[in-house]
Amino acid sequence: MKKYLLSLALCLTTTSTYAQTAPLVQNLNFSAAMDVTAPINLDDSANNKLGIRSAEFMLFGPLDPTFDAMINFTAHNEDGEYHTELHEGYISSSKLIPNLRFKVGMFFLGVGRLNQFHQHDWPFISAPKVHVEFFGEEGIHDTGAEFTYILPTSSYWDITVGVIDGYSWESHQHDDHVHEELERPDAPIYYVRPSTFVDLGDNSGLQIGLNYLGRTDSQGLKTELSGLDFVFKKKEGNFNRWLVQSEIWNQTQNSETTERTTKMGAYIYPEFGFSPNWFVGLRMDAFTDKSLKFDDGDDRSNLDYAFVPTVTYKNSEFVTWRLAYTHEVNNVSMQADQINRVIELQFIAILGAHPAHAF
Repeated sequence: MKKYLLSLALCLTTTSTYAQTAPLVQNLNFSAAMDVTAPINLDDSANNKLGIRSAEFMLFGPLDPTFDAMINFTAHNEDGEYHTELHEGYISSSKLIPNLRFKVGMFFLGVGRLNQFHQHDWPFISAPKVHVEFFGEEGIHDTGAEFTYILPTSSYWDITVGVIDGYSWESHQHDDHVHEELERPDAPIYYVRPSTFVDLGDNSGLQIGLNYLGRTDSQGLKTELSGLDFVFKKKEGNFNRWLVQSEIWNQTQNSETTERTTKMGAYIYPEFGFSPNWFVGLRMDAFTDKSLKFDDGDDRSNLDYAFVPTVTYKNSEFVTWRLAYTHEVNNVSMQADQINRVIELQFIAILGAHPAHAF
């Protein structure tokens, strides 16, 4: 009888434990994304080749009724070899304190627009010049903590504040990415981004964000980034009839041994949706180094600008095809214009449940 009661108690305990954890296990989501590109440079054919630009593998879901977690590994093609790195790995929650959500671990910094999204989630294929110069080809992910507080006001406002250690950002400044030992940055990187959302009615809305980031690297170089980003969407049914996305950034740098430099850049990308499947957009880029000078110290005017018409075909939310043409002109005073023309093809495949984005 005792053996029977013991077996029954063990069975009930196991059943109870499973009943408590089963919903959480069922909510564990898997996602994988493959980003295939084929650049055709009309002026320099050295890098014209079809290849998988990146492949991502992601697990995300609730840990318990209070905390969630995300793990994202990405393999990148670097000079013909694929290197795997941790893109994101963090614990988050929006249930501990009212109106507050936070994440701790490694994540893409919550600044600007493009930097908060993976490449395969961008509305175009390659990054604009301003993003490449200030955040790299993909964006900056690093280890630290980020907090977003929704203000208890009648209009929508949230304030994002983040502090990260700076090691990963340091590695993005090197050609071999993260494959060498790096020195500790002089100070943690900190950033703040207040943003608001305006409901314009008729299924349309506008999100606006202001950004500030401060950084001091291991060599004592101080960087300040300030910027504005906005996104307008007008939905019709289950697709965006209109999307207008833009970022404007200003960067200043100086150290004890170097003079102060200033660079500015921006892009704007309007896109029109003909149907849930077909979209056409035109990205316009501009970038200038305001510190560029002649040998005699006079300011040297310069402007790097580009036009990038893009056609997108979405067979479904899991399969996307894109075709883009980039016409870039680098104009520097007293020099002949440098022209770069590239045709790009892209194919994106997503397996599993892809996490939704806020807007």
